[in-house]
Amino acid sequence: MSAKEHIRVAVIGVGGIARGQHIPGYLFCNDRAQGVGGPTVEIAAFCDVNETSLQAMGAQHGISRLTTDYCEVMAMEDIDIVSICTWPDTHHQIAMAAIAAGKHIYCEKPLARTYPLAQEMCDAAHRAGVKTAVGFTHRLTPAAQLAHRLITGGSLGEIYQMMAIYSMGGVDFAERALTPRRTRAVTGGGPLFELGPHMVDMVRWWTGQEITAVCAQNRTYIKRRRWQDREDWADVDIEDASTFLANLEGDTTCVFSHSSVITGRNFDQRVEVYGSRGALLYDQARPFELRACLGEEMVRLCASYGLYDPLWGLYRQEEPYPVIPVPREFVDAVPGARQGKPCRSYAPALVAALHGETPEILPTFEDGARAQEVLDAVLLSAEERRWVDLPLDSQST
Repeated sequence: MSAKEHIRVAVIGVGGIARGQHIPGYLFCNDRAQGVGGPTVEIAAFCDVNETSLQAMGAQHGISRLTTDYCEVMAMEDIDIVSICTWPDTHHQIAMAAIAAGKHIYCEKPLARTYPLAQEMCDAAHRAGVKTAVGFTHRLTPAAQLAHRLITGGSLGEIYQMMAIYSMGGVDFAERALTPRRTRAVTGGGPLFELGPHMVDMVRWWTGQEITAVCAQNRTYIKRRRWQDREDWADVDIEDASTFLANLEGDTTCVFSHSSVITGRNFDQRVEVYGSRGALLYDQARPFELRACLGEEMVRLCASYGLYDPLWGLYRQEEPYPVIPVPREFVDAVPGARQGKPCRSYAPALVAALHGETPEILPTFEDGARAQEVLDAVLLSAEERRWVDLPLDSQST
């Protein structure tokens, strides 16, 4: 397939994730083309089941090809890429139709509701030779990129232990109404499926290791909720919190925690990594810095912060490691950062892949399927109260 100089995109689902990440990412491609070359990109069609939102987005962006039926998008022969920004229960059917039509795909996470569906999407895309991307946008956080460089470069030595948290909290949790978006039939799970894919991907990306076994505990604290805009109530079938221990290839272990009930914390994403030669602390709330201790002398200095003092007792400084500012190269890797309009989007990377480049940071359907496999294993482990080994059987889970 020869590289095209002008690429046309259709966005399916024009909600918040499309408006905040996918569409700005495609628009940035034209700025990139003017600066360093490459193909130009045209957003040529929108699709959404909400006619009002569809018409509003069409008017805002000057797009006349509007449809509520994604099958009509697949019949548009000039469309090269489809962005799938719909609810998770529709990802599989839309992606399979796009693959059959020979279109490249940028799909939101989780890739599908179950691992067998995700693996089917991955296999089909591979057979068809279409390029893929998955919305694991936190790889783009500058501090996450620096952590990846340090870990893969061996600065921390052999990785022993990790702790990965991505949770959220707020007010009135117990009083929230039930919506289709908060059911297993639509989403696949609760915070495990909403937040967990990001951290499973982050750990895999940083370490280059696959997860080989999990042991999980899930909790649903509010057992029944009232349906939104209705008087009837229903049982809640997704978890409010999920914690699991994971074994990785080699001897690395990681504790994952994903929750909707970390009261008063809003979104909280942090990772701690401890290795034979050093350690680092990542906090998404501080995207332009890491805390790290690297090398024997620094490890000795940092370790002294936790010594027992006969006068003062056990003491530890609030932040045990010094700050490492993120180099500019990782900031500039975020689309639009140099222009003062950063956008966490893989649209430019996917377009570059269509033009023959191989962006190392780009997560593909393979990454999405591997993350989904871990999520399914966590559900199985929690339900059966046992360790679950990976890989799973993609035909039977």
